[in-house]
Amino acid sequence: MLARDIMNKYVLTCDQDTTMHQLIRLFVKHRVSAIPVVGEDNRLEGIVSEGDILYKQASPQVPSYVNVLGASLYYSGLHKYRETFQKLLATRAGDIMTAAVKYVDDDTPADVVTELMIEEHLKNVPVVKDGRLVGMISRWDMLEVIAKEEYHIEPGQIGE
Repeated sequence: MLARDIMNKYVLTCDQDTTMHQLIRLFVKHRVSAIPVVGEDNRLEGIVSEGDILYKQASPQVPSYVNVLGASLYYSGLHKYRETFQKLLATRAGDIMTAAVKYVDDDTPADVVTELMIEEHLKNVPVVKDGRLVGMISRWDMLEVIAKEEYHIEPGQIGE
């Protein structure tokens, strides 16, 4: 089974100019855990997760650093420090999104998708074809595949 066989083809998306207010409304209204950020021609540019939104709302803490001979050394590295403050100050999707999105091509085998989700602690994986977003696979989608393939349970039989 391939990613194209598992993915949800109807994906809620936003663009980089979507405001935080609009993002939160989308998350709550549609009960999703991630929203891909797309650009022109549905090109995947990033992803905003529910964790990104929660992180922004949590009490911000200044990243730890030590001053050595007048130079500030950040425990998690300067890149992580900048990334942390960018998310705290975010006012739109382009500010808070993760730009280095972990995604799969539409012809990626299901077991590879599962491994990626486990190794990277991902709840959702965008599916891309020729650089364009064509779907999304959630952990729930993968559980349905396991139910069907390993336990011969069809979605309509789950309550039985």
